[in-house]
Amino acid sequence: MAFLSLSNNFENMDSVNNKNNVTETDEGKRPGLTSASLRMKLMSPWTSLAFLAIGILLPYIAPYTSLATECIIFSLFAISFNILLGFTGLLSFGHAAFFGIGACASGLAMADLNMGVLSALGMGLICALLAAIVIGFLCLKSHGISFAFLTLAFAELIYFIAYQWSSLTGGEDGLGVPRMTLDLFGMVINLKNPFVRYYFILFVVIICFILISRILNSPFGRVLASMRENEERTSFLGFNTRTYKLISFCLAGLFAGVAGSLYTIHLAFVPIENLHWSVSGEIVIITLLGGMGYFFGPVVGTALFIGLRELVSGFFERWQLFVGIIFVIIVIFLPEGLCAIPDKIKKALKRGL
Repeated sequence: MAFLSLSNNFENMDSVNNKNNVTETDEGKRPGLTSASLRMKLMSPWTSLAFLAIGILLPYIAPYTSLATECIIFSLFAISFNILLGFTGLLSFGHAAFFGIGACASGLAMADLNMGVLSALGMGLICALLAAIVIGFLCLKSHGISFAFLTLAFAELIYFIAYQWSSLTGGEDGLGVPRMTLDLFGMVINLKNPFVRYYFILFVVIICFILISRILNSPFGRVLASMRENEERTSFLGFNTRTYKLISFCLAGLFAGVAGSLYTIHLAFVPIENLHWSVSGEIVIITLLGGMGYFFGPVVGTALFIGLRELVSGFFERWQLFVGIIFVIIVIFLPEGLCAIPDKIKKALKRGL
């Protein structure tokens, strides 16, 4: 029921955005230059440098290094989902499937095939991409709520296959993965050290952030933003919207697979819960908390979600209830997410002047 309510709310927000976009184009503004694409302005050089500085200093700010590592991995996972929800307008309830597939594939590559870290990372990426191609091709035959629940169905199917195939995945016990060192151009990187491991993962995450930023700021990204606001008008311009949706779905799955592989490197373990539907639900909440369509929105949402979890779980066993209350308050009073606060302050100051 929670997923159904969330999907209905998203469709209502989407219809409002479409109406706003029609008004803008009717007033003579350039078609395709949508509010979603304008939000990429938040990724200014100063904003990027600020987040980079926080990322570098995070192990010294966070209570422990493992928490900082989890934050940056789930930031990448959430940004991969934001490609779908925030920039393409596709609500998926099965995004954890690609995170879990990437984690399982890289874990099996290191544990059973004795692959190195980079090879295992590539294995996770490729397997997640292949899964995204198949699932995306089948699910994109439907729209709206049907699409959302089809992705959930495929994710649950993959979860139960992994759960039952215990000889391969370890089932509910999970899969243990050996800690490894990385020999890179003659330089040995000891990933057994938590600090070294954090900065290696941060380096990979930064590369992914740069790639995602380039994709979303490209002409391809502008087509996605245009589809998000008004898919029908975009198709009238001659774009094959289903093909663009499939590419977007595959890119989201690919980067989710990278995040899953990094999570395996971080934990040296592959829990079966990586594939569970609750992880997909958490990533939807994280994205909406930070602000869908804002590049760094999922990063802010991840920091808030994990921070609240760590603070509240020490006092209350049912910490999800507290996080849920915060989520409801933000959705009601700040539906654009926390990253919309600077825009609202600027508008308030302009009205005051």
